Amino acid sequence: MTQDAFDQFSFRAVNIPDQLRNVLRTAIMDGRFKPGDKLPSEEQMTKQFNVSKTVLREALGKLVAEGLIEKRRGAQGGSFVSRGNSERILNVVVDCYHLGGLTIDEVIEYRRIMEPVVIELACAKRTRQNLEIMKKNLETCRQAIESGEVDRKGQVEFHSLIAQACQNRLITSAMKAAIKISREFTSKLKFSLEEGNIDFEFNRQFFDCIQDNQPGRAKSIMRDHFERSRLLVERYQSLELGKNHAISDKAEE
Repeated sequence: MTQDAFDQFSFRAVNIPDQLRNVLRTAIMDGRFKPGDKLPSEEQMTKQFNVSKTVLREALGKLVAEGLIEKRRGAQGGSFVSRGNSERILNVVVDCYHLGGLTIDEVIEYRRIMEPVVIELACAKRTRQNLEIMKKNLETCRQAIESGEVDRKGQVEFHSLIAQACQNRLITSAMKAAIKISREFTSKLKFSLEEGNIDFEFNRQFFDCIQDNQPGRAKSIMRDHFERSRLLVERYQSLELGKNHAISDKAEE
C-alpha cells in the first residue's frame, strides 16, 4: 500500500499518537485498507509520518484496543485490518454497564421490549440445530433441579439461545450483552428450588412454542416472564439498598 492510502496531514505538537491514530483509522474506515489487509511496516510508517516508533506503537495500540486492527507475530506478521466481529457489541455494552453508563432498569426494560419480538422471529427462523442446542440446555437444567440445585447460568443462557435462533448477528450480540448483565446481577440473589422450577417451566414453554412455531403464544409467555423479572430487579435493588445502609451505619459508628 502506498502513501496515497493516507490523508495529507500536519500533526500538531500535542497528542500526536491520537492524531496518528485518527489518520490510520480514517484510511481503514474509508476502505483504503480492506479487512485482512496488512498495514505498511513500522519502518515505513515512522518514515512516512516522521514519528518515533514509540508514538507509532501507541497509535497502533489504540486501534488494537478498538478492534480495528490486530497484531500478528512471525516472519509474515505485522498489523492487519480486522474482519468485522459483531461480538464487539457485547463487550462495548457490558463495559458501558460496568462503568455506570447503563442501569439494571434500562437493561431489563430493553429486554422486556425486545425479547417478545426476538422469540417471535426465533419461531420463524430456528433451525434443527438451534432446537437440539436448546434441548441440551433444558436437559442440563432439569437434571440440576432433580438433584436439588438451580442452574441459574444455564437458565438465563437459554435466552441467548433464543436470540441465536433468529439468525441475526446484531440481535444475537445485543441480546447476549443484555443477558450477560442480567446474569451478573441475578447471581447476587439467592434462588429457591421452587423459583428455579418456575424459570425452568418458562424455558420449557418457550422451547415448545419455538419448536411448534407458535409466535403469538410465545410472545404472551415472554411478557409474563418479564413481569417476574421486574420483581427480581426489585429484590436486587432492595439488596443493594440494604448494603448501602449497612455501610453508612458502620461509617457513622
